[in-house]
Amino acid sequence: VNKKIFLVDDDEDDQLFFTDALKEIDPTIECFVAKNGKEAIKILSELKQLPDVIFLDLNMPFMNGFECLKILKTEIKLSIIPIVIFTTSNDPRDVQLTHRLGAEVFLSKPNDFNQLKQKLEHILQINFDFYTPEISQYSI
Repeated sequence: VNKKIFLVDDDEDDQLFFTDALKEIDPTIECFVAKNGKEAIKILSELKQLPDVIFLDLNMPFMNGFECLKILKTEIKLSIIPIVIFTTSNDPRDVQLTHRLGAEVFLSKPNDFNQLKQKLEHILQINFDFYTPEISQYSI
């Protein structure tokens, strides 16, 4: 079964960087993209099959990542989707807050393409069915 990834990020360069890295890791991965939290919630409500993982930026217009994360984790149908925060921030308060709101992983955006590929490969290998963020809250 092909993995489905959903990227929520308003930066087009970052979207391209991310999707190119995914294609190199595994060309069969499907990647959907939304420009902000509001658009993401709308797309998710219309999808027939939910994504395996959502990568969520924090700083976006209309609805930021924190607001989007709160909604994702309170909607029963969407709350089961693992969330990876994908942001330029490496502020420990952001890490703590997003984990408290239910994000599974906090990933600071690397500037290096190979580093991004490495980190994405690592995240894509996590079996989120057996993953408990309470025990292993970590940043990659």
